[in-house]
Amino acid sequence: MKKTIFETAGKVAIEDVEKPTVQAPDDVIIHVVRTCVCGSDLWAYRGLEDKADHSENTGHEAIGIVESVGSDITTVVPGDFVIAPFTHGCGHCAACRAGFDGDCQSHQDNFSNGVQGEYIRFQHGEWALIKIPGQPSDYSEEMLKSLLSLADVMATVTTPLG
Repeated sequence: MKKTIFETAGKVAIEDVEKPTVQAPDDVIIHVVRTCVCGSDLWAYRGLEDKADHSENTGHEAIGIVESVGSDITTVVPGDFVIAPFTHGCGHCAACRAGFDGDCQSHQDNFSNGVQGEYIRFQHGEWALIKIPGQPSDYSEEMLKSLLSLADVMATVTTPLG
């Protein structure tokens, strides 16, 4: 599969890499329909943040089609069209129940990285994935872009400042 790789400041590349697989019971593999460049990608690209050469581009936001799910996933099934937000929690801790899943108390890896690829492994997928009615072909390009913004903008708005 194709995936964006950070080469060095000012340069990214597209490379062939292994397609992700389910590695944990709460993983979801998603075929990416649309993704975007995250502001966190731009810091390293501009040379304003140290990042290892030839490493995974951060990228967190996407919309796509569920391809496979781990054994703990009950909220989505293969074929579902979903929003995969940049931050997500467990759904059970006090922070998640209060609507602040960016501060999830149950795990520290509540950001999906490397989303600028054809497929992504979305960790802790039971709580965060939002089903979109229908399929991508049901929507205009403008609407797909609007749905993609929900993977970033809405998740950012609900994350507390601190």
